[in-house]
Amino acid sequence: MLAETLAVVSAANAAIGQVKQLIGHGNDISSMGRQLGAILTAEETLQAQGNSKKKSLFAQALGKDNDSFEEFLHLDKLKEARKEIESMMRLYGRPGLYDDWVNFQREERVRKKQEAEDRAKARAFFVNLAQWSIAGLIMFGSAFGLLYWAWLFRGG
Repeated sequence: MLAETLAVVSAANAAIGQVKQLIGHGNDISSMGRQLGAILTAEETLQAQGNSKKKSLFAQALGKDNDSFEEFLHLDKLKEARKEIESMMRLYGRPGLYDDWVNFQREERVRKKQEAEDRAKARAFFVNLAQWSIAGLIMFGSAFGLLYWAWLFRGG
């Protein structure tokens, strides 16, 4: 989990550096989509990891874990980078660039939430299909076994 966190943070740091460079060159938000998406994904991943750790049985039984402070520091670093990006967008970017970025983030969150709901529905469908298949096999096997037992002892 720590290695995954470090990978997410390093990807976010690389994306932050690229965004700062692109803003400095006066590029449009459309040319920064991949980098901005990486920053947004990193922040959401770190928050999700923190929330899942808080809800885990191990953390509840034993109290706080050692990685929570590191995750806090990483999130704080991303928060500071976002403030710096906002400042650079407002100073060096075209008019309305920061507002476009906020809209981009909102659209990405909505899209990711929809994708997660779609994945959950698909997973539930396949679980339901598997359950009905197993129930059908059990019923078929039981009926076949009953018929076979009746055939063996058919009045002899």
